[in-house]
Amino acid sequence: MSSNTLLINAAFEQVKNLELIYGDAIPSSVIEEGFTFSGEKVLLLNRVRGIFKPRQMAEGVLSIKTTIPRDGGVNIYNDQLTDDGYYQYSLQAGDPRGSGNKCLWQAYEAKQPFIYFHAIAPAVYKALWPCFVDSIFPDEGFARVLVGIAKPSFTTHKIEYSIPDEIESRYRVRESKVRLHQAAFRSVVLDVYGNRCAVTGMVEPKLIDAAHIIPDAEVGTSQLINNGIALSNLHHRAYDRGLIGIDPDYRIHVSEELESKDDNDFIKNAFMAYDQKPLFLPSNKKTRPDKDSLEQRFERFKKLNGMSLIG
Repeated sequence: MSSNTLLINAAFEQVKNLELIYGDAIPSSVIEEGFTFSGEKVLLLNRVRGIFKPRQMAEGVLSIKTTIPRDGGVNIYNDQLTDDGYYQYSLQAGDPRGSGNKCLWQAYEAKQPFIYFHAIAPAVYKALWPCFVDSIFPDEGFARVLVGIAKPSFTTHKIEYSIPDEIESRYRVRESKVRLHQAAFRSVVLDVYGNRCAVTGMVEPKLIDAAHIIPDAEVGTSQLINNGIALSNLHHRAYDRGLIGIDPDYRIHVSEELESKDDNDFIKNAFMAYDQKPLFLPSNKKTRPDKDSLEQRFERFKKLNGMSLIG
């Protein structure tokens, strides 16, 4: 196994560890810390350049990245859910075969896997790996990037990375784009709520989700921040299952099913204590939950609960 392969595998292991901690929203600050390989610090990306090869690699590329400017806002659905089976990645300006582009050509020719750090918010990334360069179009100025397959080898007892066939590639890229969109949506929703659960006021981002008012499948790519509410994992699940509802006036309602269990201290403290209470809302009115969407969702809650509400 070449030193390049060993280093790339170590980089993948580092990214896997970061995902265990940060999920699909890895801060650039921890990515920039790099990792230790053969007694040396190896960087995972370059703060300025998008195409990156650390000095410890002889050739190829360890990572590429797509960024979002800190003052440029967030376009949650900038990658359309097309069935194209690849990402289009722009080459560096200048010679399409020189500088960092040369590293991409080397990765392409060697069928070498790498990491794609795709921004979901300013200085926050989702890591896609293993990725491969499928083809490069120097005249058009872009490379086609596929999301590869990682699987254990029964002969070498190592993880092997391979380029998927066309059908698998379309599935994997489409799936990864959905996760990118979900991660971006969560990032902006939690940001406007100050990482605070709108029901309880709890501030702990690792325990908070971005709950959709109108399900993602029904709104497609026209996703907006005001279709989301920051809810704890528990209250998100309760909201999705009709155990709590939120009316257009931002009041919380608890279902009769939960009310019947109010002799349970946990139910009493986690749910009944917030019945008829107002949501904690973002200070910016433009980012607050859309009232028409809340009304539509609240009608479903009432039907599910037989039109009978507490209070």
